[in-house]
Amino acid sequence: QRLRSELGSDSCIVCIVGGTKFQEADSEELVKAIAPKLEATAGPTVKFVTGGMAGVQEAFAKNCGDGTRVLNLLPVGQSSGYGRGT
Repeated sequence: QRLRSELGSDSCIVCIVGGTKFQEADSEELVKAIAPKLEATAGPTVKFVTGGMAGVQEAFAKNCGDGTRVLNLLPVGQSSGYGRGT
């Protein structure tokens, strides 16, 4: 509910989930290809939320435009280390 109140009721929140390791050789490239296309075609109210984990979430965040629409949900004082998102 806090996230919804901070982003506004008109925001669409897309949760990015996935493993911390890629299981197939081409999976990482697939995530890297999908992220910028999804970011470019999603409306301006869409925000992408990760849990700040390595693997799928990190690959998506690092390839999702300039990262301004990525939010990494972590405990206070922790950082994803992605260099992208808030």
